[in-house]
Amino acid sequence: MNYSDKLRCGKLPDGELSRILEKYTNSKSERVLLGPRLGEDAGIVDLGNKKNNCLAICVDPIMVNISNAPYFAVAINVNDIVTRGATPQWASASIFFPEGCTLTDVDRFFGQLYEAIRPHHISIVTGHTEVTSLVKNPGIVLTLFGEVDEDHIITTSGAKEGDALVLTGGAGIEGTAILAADFSQTLQGKVDNSVLERAKQFIYDPGICIAPAAYIAWKHKPHALHDPTEGGVRKGIEELAFASGNGVFVDYQNIPIREETRKICAVTGDDPLGIFGSGALLISIAPERALGLLQEYVGAGIIAREIGSVTNKAKGRILRYEGKEIPLEASYTDGLIDRLN
Repeated sequence: MNYSDKLRCGKLPDGELSRILEKYTNSKSERVLLGPRLGEDAGIVDLGNKKNNCLAICVDPIMVNISNAPYFAVAINVNDIVTRGATPQWASASIFFPEGCTLTDVDRFFGQLYEAIRPHHISIVTGHTEVTSLVKNPGIVLTLFGEVDEDHIITTSGAKEGDALVLTGGAGIEGTAILAADFSQTLQGKVDNSVLERAKQFIYDPGICIAPAAYIAWKHKPHALHDPTEGGVRKGIEELAFASGNGVFVDYQNIPIREETRKICAVTGDDPLGIFGSGALLISIAPERALGLLQEYVGAGIIAREIGSVTNKAKGRILRYEGKEIPLEASYTDGLIDRLN
C-alpha cells in the first residue's frame, strides 16, 4: 500500500500499522513490559513495588452512531483489560457531544456511562467533556486501567504451536445487535420480529462483555487470550496468529454462530465472522487443559467450542470451509464501519 492511497474508515492495514508503531512509539522504559503492538489488547507497565503489581492500560473509542454508546465503550475496554489477566479498576472518560445537543442529552449519556461501569466496580477518576462541531453524534473515548500480578500476565502473543483454539460466546454478537437495532427498517419483513427483538438484546444477553468467560479461563492457565472486535472473529484469529508468530487451522463448522446472526447476515449479506466480534473470547490453551475449560463453561452456561489449533507459521492461516481448506483472510476494515459513519 502506498502512503498516498486514501484510507477507508476503520483500522489501519496490519503491515502499515506495525511499521508506524515500530518507527514512532517509545517503549524504552524498562518498566514498560508490553508496549503498543498489533493484536495486543492492552499494554502493561510495572508499578515498581515489592508486590510485583503491574498496571494494564487500554483505550478504545465509540464514535459511531449507535444506541447506548457508553455501554459499548465500557464493555470493550473491560474486555481488553481482562484478556491481560487484570482486574479493571479505574477509568478516564473523554466525551464529545455534537453542536446543538441539549443538557438532557448530556445527562442521559452520563447516566448510561455510570450504569455501565457500576457492575464492574470501576471508578472514573478523570476525563474531559466538550461540545464540538467535529462530531455528528455523541462519542466517548474511554481509557481503562487494571491491576495484575506480573506472574499472571496474559498476552495475545503467548499462543504456542500445538495449542487448542477455543472460542466462547459466538461470532458476530456485537455486529448482530448493531444490525438489528440500527438497520431494523431494512430487516423488517425479511427477518421474523421475534428474531430481531432477541438480536437487539445481544449486547446484554448473551452480552458483549467477556469478563465472565475470561475469569473462568484464568483458572485454566491459558497461553493467550484475545478479544475480537472490529473486523470480527476472522480478524481476531488473524491478529492472534500475527502477534504470536504462528499459523492457525480453524474449522468453520465448529465456530459457534447463533441462529439470529445467521438469519440477519443472510439478509444483509454480511459475513458472521467479519462483523464486530465483541462478545467472543478467543483462547489459546494447551490441549490437555482445553477439555476441563470447556466443561467449566458448560457448567456456567457459557457457549464455548474448540474451533481449531495453533500451528507452525510455515503452514499459514487455514480455514476449513465446506470441506475445503482455504486461506483464512480478514479485511482490515469491518463490514459495518462504512454504514455506521
